[in-house]
Amino acid sequence: MSIQPDDFVLDIGCGGGMAIRETTRIATNGFVAGVDYSETMVQQALKHNSAAVCATRVEIKNGSISNLPFKDEAFDKAYAIESFNFWPDPIAGLKEVYRILKPRGLIAIATGWSKEMPNQQKYAAMAQKMRFSLYSGAEMVDMLTAAGFPQTQFEFRASKNWLCTIGVK
Repeated sequence: MSIQPDDFVLDIGCGGGMAIRETTRIATNGFVAGVDYSETMVQQALKHNSAAVCATRVEIKNGSISNLPFKDEAFDKAYAIESFNFWPDPIAGLKEVYRILKPRGLIAIATGWSKEMPNQQKYAAMAQKMRFSLYSGAEMVDMLTAAGFPQTQFEFRASKNWLCTIGVK
């Protein structure tokens, strides 16, 4: 994502806040926010990032991708690590991300669960049991495009089974 020291960055589905801590080390003059659907995860993220929260460099909120609790065009970059597959309406969620990104803002979506994985049928059955969706890189690019992102691409790293999809506003 090429996070810069002055960037304002949002972690969507921040979980316990470990990625927020790493992002804060890079965006040293910027601001990092996190949002998670689980109040338990929000509390853990606040605990793991307490010094940065006290210094007002980090803010973590309970919220949903369908209604992000942030102003329009507030962030330079946003990322979702292992959360996109759980979004109830991916295109509507991506439109929310589009709303909170500044012009030329970037979203990165990373997942270890995708249709790009070998033995995809086995993983599709597991995903169905755990109630989340699997997408291909092309499907994710199509969703980003449908949400308004004019520049999109994906990359799959077979050695690690990681799919990363990028959209630029």
